[in-house]
Amino acid sequence: MKVKVNNSYSERFETKTGVRQGDPLSALLFSVVLDSVMTNLEVRGNITTRLKQICVYADDIVIIGRTKQICNDTFCNSNMRR
Repeated sequence: MKVKVNNSYSERFETKTGVRQGDPLSALLFSVVLDSVMTNLEVRGNITTRLKQICVYADDIVIIGRTKQICNDTFCNSNMRR
């Protein structure tokens, strides 16, 4: 694994354990990943013209689309599957 900071990558390192639930670092890492996901999703227009809506609260993410295909495409084209 590598970490990208200011367009530079760290040396490769191996992860052996994760962050425990409730650890202060857990919320920070979730926020960083969530920001990346939300930035990569194209949500344009206003609430009446958008084809999809993304609702995020705490650790829940809801994708609302006008069609099932839009929801599937949004999920498959996001970082949420990784």
